[in-house]
Amino acid sequence: MVVESDLLLPFLTGLTFILAVAHTLGIVADRLGFAPVVGELLTGLVLGPSVLGFVAPAVTAIVVPVPDRLAAIASLGLILLLVLAGTEVEVQTVRRYARPTMALATGASVVPFLLGFALGWALPPRFLVTPGQRLPFALFLATALSISAVPVAVRVLIDLDAMDRTVGQLTLTVAVVIDAAGWVALTVVSDIAREGQLEPFAVGRTLVVLGVFVGGAVVLGPRIVDALFDVTAYVRSPVLTGFSIVLVVGVAMAGGSLALGLEAVLGAFFAGVLVRDRLDAETERVFQMVTLGLFAPVFFATAGLRVDLSGLFTLDTILVAGVTLAVAVLGKALGVGLGAMVTDLSRAETVCLAIGLNARGAMELVVAALGLAIGILTPTIYAVIVLVAIATSVMTPPLLRRALAHLPDDVPSGTV
Repeated sequence: MVVESDLLLPFLTGLTFILAVAHTLGIVADRLGFAPVVGELLTGLVLGPSVLGFVAPAVTAIVVPVPDRLAAIASLGLILLLVLAGTEVEVQTVRRYARPTMALATGASVVPFLLGFALGWALPPRFLVTPGQRLPFALFLATALSISAVPVAVRVLIDLDAMDRTVGQLTLTVAVVIDAAGWVALTVVSDIAREGQLEPFAVGRTLVVLGVFVGGAVVLGPRIVDALFDVTAYVRSPVLTGFSIVLVVGVAMAGGSLALGLEAVLGAFFAGVLVRDRLDAETERVFQMVTLGLFAPVFFATAGLRVDLSGLFTLDTILVAGVTLAVAVLGKALGVGLGAMVTDLSRAETVCLAIGLNARGAMELVVAALGLAIGILTPTIYAVIVLVAIATSVMTPPLLRRALAHLPDDVPSGTV
């Protein structure tokens, strides 16, 4: 028991420390007009070597390096966060806006991906782990810059009562399609990174396994999920509830995709899509509270704890960070603009979409954390990507509020 206490006390201390600061900064960010996730993203930077480490290194030592148990909680937080993101997917809405959604999603993902790849290919060798990893490095950077984050944009759209407008629905559906494509791309890119080079056979094998997994999820998934929820309704047990089913399906699909050589985030995302239509209001509320109140803040904070800003205080690194942010913002804006050319969207609606889809938030951190874990991204580039995620999440709410104010009040939700 003494040994267990010695292990448990540091874990509980670190967990309390992270949650207290994350929720405090989340409240401050919310009061300042930003999404709470911005404060949670900053938690790791505040507690880590970049800020508190200078003032009170003994306090920072509680959570840096990240203890294994906290890292496990963060990993579970990532899985549950992706399940929650999957529950935001409304298939009927995606179908309703199929043509503009595909046009906008293609532009808003392909253009920043190509620009990000070019940037990764052009960066000096010192920003790479090894010179021979140029291709996987460029692919990881391109994937990180091409995705969007649903939570930040949705939070602002709800606050401004704009979710039912055409631009609100499109922002959500396009972001969902971009994220889904991003998880697929991440799976392929990770396989290339582990192989060390582009192996057509290995990539083909990954695509086949991916197709089988997605096909099985589409064909068998709804039947299994319906059967599980039906059993829950029949048993009426306080132990076996809809919340239990969501957890089991989410963890099982994340583990299943990982066992097949895919990424856990892909299975978790599809799990959210599968359970969405069977969630009642109470189950959805409890799941959101548990995920956003406990697990997600730990994931966001530990992502920031791995960032050491001291490595950024050189002229060339600051230049790389600035260029990366510019590529991320301009690439997304240009991509949305090109995609909007084949739709009937007005200029004001296009601007709203470009701003809303610019936020990277948690999604970019997922790619960055994976790249760091498998040894493709250096700590410096990891820090740059985290800063881009924070910067785009910070700038989105005020800019989107201003852009939405220029839309007519009577813009209805309809076919574009």
